[in-house]
Amino acid sequence: MKIRLNFLYILAAVLMLSVASCKKDQTMVIASSDAATELTASAQTLVLNEENAADQAVTLSWSKPDFGYAAAIDYYLQVSFKDSAFSKISSIGIGTATSISYTVEDLNTLLLGAKYPSDEANDVQIRVLAQVADSLFVYSNVLTVNVTPYLAKRVITYPNLYMPGDYQGWDPTSETIAKLYSINSNTSYKGYINVEADTNYFKITAAPNWDGTNYGTGGKGLLSTTGDNLMIDTAGYYLVTADTKALSWSYTRENWGMIGDAIGGWDDADEVMFDFDKENQVLTKTVNLVAGGLKFRANHDWTLNLGAGAKYGGDNYTITTAGTYLITLDLRVPDEPVVTMTLQ
Repeated sequence: MKIRLNFLYILAAVLMLSVASCKKDQTMVIASSDAATELTASAQTLVLNEENAADQAVTLSWSKPDFGYAAAIDYYLQVSFKDSAFSKISSIGIGTATSISYTVEDLNTLLLGAKYPSDEANDVQIRVLAQVADSLFVYSNVLTVNVTPYLAKRVITYPNLYMPGDYQGWDPTSETIAKLYSINSNTSYKGYINVEADTNYFKITAAPNWDGTNYGTGGKGLLSTTGDNLMIDTAGYYLVTADTKALSWSYTRENWGMIGDAIGGWDDADEVMFDFDKENQVLTKTVNLVAGGLKFRANHDWTLNLGAGAKYGGDNYTITTAGTYLITLDLRVPDEPVVTMTLQ
């Protein structure tokens, strides 16, 4: 019995020493409530230009907050969409770095992704979130940077022909000339031309000058390298096809509009027609939309229509946010249409 009691005393003593040792080794960590970080920018007024896309546009830097201990801090750059309360944001994980630099192209992509309109000066509100844990973080000051982003031009690399004519002063070197593209890199070409009143004549050239092979009329539906001007006798927006081996060509009038309950209804009277943007050779229209469906169609008919994903015969586009939109319908490569809808 005495031996058993001595063993119990020894065990109790060991446990007391262990507890005391734990209390001695444990360090209580308390985060400082004074932690702060300051955000600065190398420039606060920026006009972005596609020609300088690779240049550095801005560097954003922020100080490391002191949480009262050696914390591993992760940073997030937050860009608000016209909202000082940051209720709608784009959040970009930076890691542990305390600065980030953006090229013109990268900053432009960031702003367009945050739904800022192109070709307009925008007050962009930016802040940094410094975070140690889900419940331990601090925001920087809100920095306002005035930025004018651009809408990048579509680059088309398919082989092409040119359509100089009286609609553009017979200048094959013009950047605003209508073109025909061969998506299979063969002798078959397609493209669009906008014919206005009293500008009915044109030719097709193999080069952006008159020094290469030039195609005129060889009779109805035929091309000739020695023929007179080609002609479309009625104003409108036309799909033109040409085959330089078969020496044939054709044209089909396609005047495009948009229709749907997002723009007023599905009746013919509700349809809104596109305008032609001569400088960019695309169709555009600024319209007020409400939540609902929307489609694009040619000639007030459903035979040729575009739906979601810019697919011929596709489902309706679904508009979820009401507002004023700039809608662009790019049909320059007829088999690869591109639709953009930019909330203004």
